[in-house]
Amino acid sequence: MKNRFILLSGFCLLLLCINSCKQKKNHPDKTDSDQQTELTDTSISIEEIDTLSFALYENEKKYHINNDTTMPACTFSIDMIYPDNYPNNIKLKQIQKYFVKSIFGEEYESFAPKLAAEKYMQNYIDTYKKDMSQYSHSKKDIGVWMNYELSVGSRSLYNNHDIWSYELSTYMFTGGAHGIYTTTYQTFDLQKGKSLLLNDLISEKNRATIDELLRKQLAIDLKLTNINELSKKDYSPENIVATDNFYAEKNGITWLYNPYDIAPYYLGQTRITLPYSVLRPYLLPECPVKRIFE
Repeated sequence: MKNRFILLSGFCLLLLCINSCKQKKNHPDKTDSDQQTELTDTSISIEEIDTLSFALYENEKKYHINNDTTMPACTFSIDMIYPDNYPNNIKLKQIQKYFVKSIFGEEYESFAPKLAAEKYMQNYIDTYKKDMSQYSHSKKDIGVWMNYELSVGSRSLYNNHDIWSYELSTYMFTGGAHGIYTTTYQTFDLQKGKSLLLNDLISEKNRATIDELLRKQLAIDLKLTNINELSKKDYSPENIVATDNFYAEKNGITWLYNPYDIAPYYLGQTRITLPYSVLRPYLLPECPVKRIFE
C-alpha cells in the first residue's frame, strides 16, 4: 500500500511539472519593454504615468502630376501620437475631439484621430491635383516650384497629475525660397476636459512681470549681461511676451516662439522655460498646473 501511494504521488508530481512547462512555453516571461509597448501593424500603445495612453499613426503618400514619376509631386507625411485610451470613454472622446481640432482643424473634429489624418491627407492631395490641373497636359509649363510638401507630427511632452502637454509640428513647402515650419504647444487639463490658456494660469495684472521674466531668462540662456543686448543678437525684446503657445511639465512652463515671432527666420525657433520657483508667486490660486508641484 505504501509503495502504491509513493508511486501515485510521483505520477502526480510528474504531471504537475509537465503542466508547468507547458504554461511557461505558452506564456513566456515578458520584459519591461514588452509590458510597456505593444506593437501592432501600424500603431504602438504607450503606457504613461497617468491613465491616459497613446497610439502612433505614421504614413506617407506621394502623388505625381498625372501619376507620372517624371513630373513634380506633392508629398504628405504624418508622424502622429494621439490619445487612444482612458478609463472614462466620454472624456476620451472629448480629449480626442480637441486633439483632432488642434492638429487638423474644426472640419475634422467629428472623426477619430486616425480617420481624421487619412481624410486630411486625401484632401491635401486632392487640392494639389486641382491646383495643378491646368498644367497637367503640357510639360513645358512644368517647374520645380510645383513640388509641394507637407509634414504633420505630434508628440506627448508630459502626462502626469491629470495634466497632458503635447506638441504639434508642421512643415510646409509650396515652391518658395524655403519651407515654413511651425510648432504649437498645448496643455490639457484632464480633470476639467479643457485646454489651458494663458488666462487660466496668470492674471492680467501679472502679465508685464512675466514678459520681463521671459526676456531676462532668454538673456541668461544666451549668456548675455542684460536684456538690452538681445537686440544685438537680432531679437526683438518688445515682441517677447507670454502667449498661449506654452506647455507645462515637471520643471516649469516653456514658451515657444516660431521663426519671425521674435527674431528673423535664420535664428529658428526659440524656447524659454521659467521654473515654478520663479512662476509660483504669479500663478492664479486655482491654476490647474499647480497640481504638478504642490
